[in-house]
Amino acid sequence: MLVFISVYQVFIAMATAVSVLLSTWFSVCVAMNLDTLFPLLKKGEKESLFGLSVALHHHLKTGTYLLLVGAPREWAEHNVPANRTGGLYSCSITVDQSDCSRIKLVDPDLNPSEDLVEDMWLGVSVASQGYPGGRVLVSLLALVTSRMGGVWMVVVCYPFFDLGAACCF
Repeated sequence: MLVFISVYQVFIAMATAVSVLLSTWFSVCVAMNLDTLFPLLKKGEKESLFGLSVALHHHLKTGTYLLLVGAPREWAEHNVPANRTGGLYSCSITVDQSDCSRIKLVDPDLNPSEDLVEDMWLGVSVASQGYPGGRVLVSLLALVTSRMGGVWMVVVCYPFFDLGAACCF
């Protein structure tokens, strides 16, 4: 017995399979580990992309947990010769939405002609090593124009121990 399947029936079967796969994928990928009963909300500057990257860190000196929040489009600090550098914030785990303080990572004594800090997207990625007193990793993106006319994207990651000390930018 031969069964003929039309192109339309094949198309419907494929569309059904794709929609089932996509709905399964979205249900898995869109799900996030959010606490809906006790959410922790923090506010940053508009257009700074505050919250693009977030990490939980256990600070040994204070014995507390901190929320490290990246803001890659943040304005530069007052004494840094740049407009936008991005930033990294340290937030207490409290209900206060405005208790985040900026971690000073950019050296104010840098040379703007040699050090490319303008629009470097500092805080585009942030991670904690995961154990008490572990390292913190913050990364940035930079577009570098070569003398040959090409443009390169450079990703730089800086690990550091002490959240109170200026880092290496």
